[in-house]
Amino acid sequence: MTTYLDTDYRDTGSGDLVNYIGREGDTPVCDRADRPMSDERKEQFVEKSERHQFERHMIISPENGNDLSNDELGRETRKTMEQFTKGRPTATYAYSVHRDTEHPHAHVAMTGEKTDLYMDKGDIEETREHANERMVERSRYRNRRQEQERENERKNQEQELEDERRRASGRGR
Repeated sequence: MTTYLDTDYRDTGSGDLVNYIGREGDTPVCDRADRPMSDERKEQFVEKSERHQFERHMIISPENGNDLSNDELGRETRKTMEQFTKGRPTATYAYSVHRDTEHPHAHVAMTGEKTDLYMDKGDIEETREHANERMVERSRYRNRRQEQERENERKNQEQELEDERRRASGRGR
């Protein structure tokens, strides 16, 4: 399994992008603390992007997106973006989770100085790998752990039945 990551940038403000990822108000646009952004806070975000005259759009779509809740996809998107924005002081972002296609995905709108939002091929691959590790690999680990827990529960139930049979056969003598 892998995670699809696409990104592009424009020398412009992010008003159209914020409207798009919010589906014209139908889908919440959240900040880095997972708080839905009010219209006023979205406008502040757009104003910042207009000052910098630069925006980056990122789409993160894990292969196992259908197995993740909106909360999980949002949380792991934030963790991925925290990693990306580390050491990039002017970079800030807003995101929204979409389930309008076969593959659930998160749209991220970023703004900041061009140097803080710059991504070469290595940066893109590193961010994709980080998202993949957070979303896909951790999901595999969680699934394996749940399978082990179910197997342990099944074994415990079998042992309890066996113990009960022994007790019952001991009383019948």
